[in-house]
Amino acid sequence: MKSDSFAIWFKEYKWRVLLIIAMIIIGVLFITVGFWKTILVIVLAAIGFVLGYAKDRTEDFLRFIDKFR
Repeated sequence: MKSDSFAIWFKEYKWRVLLIIAMIIIGVLFITVGFWKTILVIVLAAIGFVLGYAKDRTEDFLRFIDKFR
C-alpha cells in the first residue's frame, strides 16, 4: 500500500523532485569545484544528452535539425 501511494505521489511531483535533486548537485559542484568547471561539466553533459538523443531517435532529430535550415 505504501509503495502505491509513493508511486502516485512521485508521478504527481516527479519534475519538482528531479529538478530539486539536480539543483542540489549543481550547487554542491559550484561550491566544491568552482564555477567554470561546473559549467564545463554541465555543457559536456548537455552535449552527451544531445548525441544520445540523436543516436536513439535519428529520424526525429533530423526533422528537428531540418526546421532550422
